[in-house]
Amino acid sequence: MDLVLDDIKVDFRRRGTTTHAVRGVSVRVRRGETLAIVGESGSGKTTIAKVAAGLQKATSGTVAWRGDPEADGSGGGRPPSRRVQMVFQHPMQSLDPLWKVRRSVAEPLRRSGLPEAEVRARVSGLIEQVGLAPSVLDGYPRELSGGQAQRVAIARALVCDPEIVILDEPTASLDQTVRSRILARLSRLQDETGVGYLMITHDVSSVRRLATRIAVMHGGLIVESGPAGEVLADARHPYTRALIDAVPIADPRVPWKAVTPLRRGPGGTFPDVACPVPDSPCARHGTGLHPIGPERLVACTVR
Repeated sequence: MDLVLDDIKVDFRRRGTTTHAVRGVSVRVRRGETLAIVGESGSGKTTIAKVAAGLQKATSGTVAWRGDPEADGSGGGRPPSRRVQMVFQHPMQSLDPLWKVRRSVAEPLRRSGLPEAEVRARVSGLIEQVGLAPSVLDGYPRELSGGQAQRVAIARALVCDPEIVILDEPTASLDQTVRSRILARLSRLQDETGVGYLMITHDVSSVRRLATRIAVMHGGLIVESGPAGEVLADARHPYTRALIDAVPIADPRVPWKAVTPLRRGPGGTFPDVACPVPDSPCARHGTGLHPIGPERLVACTVR
């Protein structure tokens, strides 16, 4: 029931230059849970999402479903589209402006060959599940607000009853009140359907609301991972702490201290910060992620 990405590497080559977008990332997305991949722009998190969705071929590594490689085991496998769906960052751009909402939501079901009566019943039920009126189905995307369009995109992703839904910055383009309602709706849908979420975001406040586990990415690598509550309450890697500290406190009476920039060394290191890996010299434990507690991993900042 898990979607497993193992040692994924993605390189982009252009004009003789190679960019290492993802440099050996392994994650597991479980049904009924939300794994949030957090990081700044350019950290590689969206590339990982595209590999998981089958929209980007990995340079190396494997994508597996329930422990079975999806392709030939050489990397870049494509999970079956009915098991993995994606909600894109800009919902208006993912909806055909010439199609009515009903057709956009129903298209995945029609391609699977279901009878039309079942398609219409499933679409109407899902639109109500995501908190929209049935009349929305007879309109066009241009008639929707940003929050309504995002709910339509969520309904379309869920219409084939997938096991995993990838949420690429699902609330980035929404105002705070709409964002809160969308996150609450996603949480309720997860409770009702048991779907697993792979959430891609830089918004730590959204992670607090929805995530079960967190993986923090920097420079194409995961630098810290673990249960969401533990990582947010006791972040060990300096980059994770910087992300959390960058979130303003929602109380005008509390002064907000600006975050001191971290000096970054080669290969994603932070030479001015003590290594967070306990009880082991950096020369001994080497590079990569190291266990610091149950399901807690952190990367060395020196090597």
